[in-house]
This record gives sequence, C-alpha cells and structure tokens, in this order.
Amino acid sequence: MIKEIINFIIFQILDQAPIFLGIIALFGLLVQKKDINEIFDGVVKTIVGLIILGLGAGAIVSSISPVMGMLNSVVHVDGVMPLNEAAFGVAMLKIADQAVLTFIIGFIIHLILVYLIPWKICKNVYLTAHMMLYLSIFLVLSLNNVLGLTGITLTLVSSIFAALYWTFTPAIPRILGRKFAGDDFTLGHAEQFGTLIGALVGKLFGKAEENDADKIELPGGLSLFQDVTLALAVIMPILYIVIGIIVGSDNVYTLSQSQNWIIWLIMQAISFTAGVAVMLVGVRMFLNSIIPAFKGISEKIIPNSIAALDCPVYYPYSSSGAMMGFLGSIPAGILVTLILVACKSSVIVFPSPIILFFDGCTVGVFGNKYGGWKGALCGGFISSFIAHLGSAALYPLMGLLYGSGVMFSNIDYAVLWLPILYILKLIRPILGI
Repeated sequence: MIKEIINFIIFQILDQAPIFLGIIALFGLLVQKKDINEIFDGVVKTIVGLIILGLGAGAIVSSISPVMGMLNSVVHVDGVMPLNEAAFGVAMLKIADQAVLTFIIGFIIHLILVYLIPWKICKNVYLTAHMMLYLSIFLVLSLNNVLGLTGITLTLVSSIFAALYWTFTPAIPRILGRKFAGDDFTLGHAEQFGTLIGALVGKLFGKAEENDADKIELPGGLSLFQDVTLALAVIMPILYIVIGIIVGSDNVYTLSQSQNWIIWLIMQAISFTAGVAVMLVGVRMFLNSIIPAFKGISEKIIPNSIAALDCPVYYPYSSSGAMMGFLGSIPAGILVTLILVACKSSVIVFPSPIILFFDGCTVGVFGNKYGGWKGALCGGFISSFIAHLGSAALYPLMGLLYGSGVMFSNIDYAVLWLPILYILKLIRPILGI
C-alpha cells in the first residue's frame, strides 16, 4: 500500500510538471492568504502556461527528431543518441525503486540545505522535477559502475550528490542572469554550466549592447529577421531542405510516404517554428503566475528563496540570441559525429535534438547578453561540441544503460559529472571500495 502511494505521488504528481507546479502555486498563494479568485487565476494559469510550454517543446522535438534521424542514418554506423526521455525510460524498467528513493531523499536534503544555508545566492528551490528524476537515475547508474556501490549505500551517496547539485549550481545562472532577468527566479536544469560557457564565450567578444542579436538593425526586407518567428520560418525550411538533399529524396520518402519530400520537409520546419512560438506564449503565462505565487513560500516557509525553473523561462529575454545559440549548436553536433566516425571510435554519438535546441537556446541567451550575436553563435557551438563529445566518454560509465543506444543529454553531464566520475574511478582503490 505504501509503495503504491509513493508511486502515485512520484509518477502521477511530481513527474507531472504542470500538476506539481500547480500545487506549488496553490500552496504559495494560500500562505499569502489571497482571495479565491486570485488563487484560482494563479493556479490555472500556472498549469495551463506550463502545458502550453510543453506542447511547444513537444512540437519542436517531434519535428526535428526524424530529420536528424535521417541524417544519422547516412553515417551507416550504430551509435548512441543523447536523449533524456529515452534514457529515463530504459533505466526505469530496471532500477525504478532505487531511483525514486534517491529522488525523494535527495530532494528532502536539498530543501533542508536551502533552509539552513546563510548565503542568499544559494537559496534556490529546484522545482524542475523531471530533471531531478533524470539526475537521480544517472547517479544511481554511474556511481554503481564507477564505485561499485549497491543498496542503501548507493542510494544515500547518490542522494547527497544530487542534493548538492540542486542546491548550489542554480547560483551560477542566478548570478549571471541578474543583469537582464532580475532576481525573481533562476535556472533549475542540467544546463547550469552551459550558462557559464555562454557568458564566458560572450565576454571574449565584448560590447554585448552594440552587437545584441535582438537589436541588430537589418536593412530593407532583412528586418523580418528581428522577429524570431519570421526568422525561423525562413531559416528552418532552408536548413531542413539542405539536410534532405544530403540524405537523398528516397530516404525522406520513407518518412513522408506519399507526400512530396520537399513539402514534407518544409512542413516539418514550419512545425518547428510553430512549436517555438507556442512555447514562448506558455513561458510568459507561466512566469507571470508562478513568480508571484512563489513569493508566499519565499516569505513564509524558506525565507528569501526563489524558484529554480526549466530553461525556456530565459528564452523571452533574448529570443534572437536563443535562435543564434541553436543555429551554432547544429554544426557542432554533426562535427562530433563525423570526428568520432573518422577516429573509428567505439562510441558514435549522434546529434541530439535536446542538446541542439534546449542547450543551444539557453547558452545562446547568455552568450548574447554577454557578447552579442557572436557570443550566442559561438557559445552554442562550443557548448554543443562539449556536450556531444562528453556523451561519448560518459556512455561506457552508464552500467546497464550501456549498449541500449540512448544516453542522458545536456551540457552539465559532460562539464561537471564526467570529470567527477573519472576522478572517483581513479581514487576508488585509495578509498578501498
């Protein structure tokens, strides 16, 4: 009975981001003693806004995945696709109980740390539940492989690592994002170090204000590129058609079937563009509701805390910068695949839609704010290159996930967890494990 209740809470509530954050909004508004109309408005718009955001993100992934899959098939090798959702599904078939327990214990430790920690910059409550589940599974898999830990020891060590990550890393985007997004929220994702890469690369170019992607004055008809929806509506069909030409019309017809292959690619590209437009609408509605609601928790429960949220909350602050980061990430993902094939690597990593879009856009926002469009474009390229190459090095450490053809994505797995795991592997004999 207890197990069923825990499974219901985790997989029917906490794993459902709209419901989970709707409950957070409800709780925050109740402790502020808002009237019933304000509570209803805040909760509904939080849930609906997040659902709209999810619909847009889903349209993006579903439109780009088959196109990237075609490109990957041309390489004619078996490899691994960094895709969080797929890796999560494979791993949960075998280690669900331990992963869930790691998530629960880690989240409790995280909340205690945020409450006790005296530094305001670290008072960030990580609320992106699905990313927390992904990290919990990642740590259980990798620490079992690297350190040979099992049972309750593995669960406790994984929980502590996860709690430390959730508690301290949101301070990075909070510090970096203050100058353009304020201090009402921060990032709660596996892209914390991606924001740092974007900012550092951006600083190499300097003069962010002069080269701001969102303020570039384009002549004549090119002014349409100031609008991210119009820009993507032009750029994405060209990109998709180029990929279609590379893989050949016959391969595209396996997906388009009776529909003309060029028309099918154009419609996939337009679907991508529509997904971005929908997602941005959802982000605005969600932020306008969750931030005022969370103030109740910040004032009454965990003083001075703010919410750490999913990466799309930053996209409206530089929609053109996000687009530049995405465009910069695409050639980097393809380049890594070609390098690994040329080097006859035992692990071939295919370009990941998650890394290309969600990492690329997030890095692009910070790259643009610190170095203009060049910072966004180069930041997206460098981040994508590191994330894809890091996946090749991480994959053999994934235990039962190794050989499945899927892997966890996002930049922080490569920048933070890869060196930590190899250091732990190196010192394992010293630890006597």
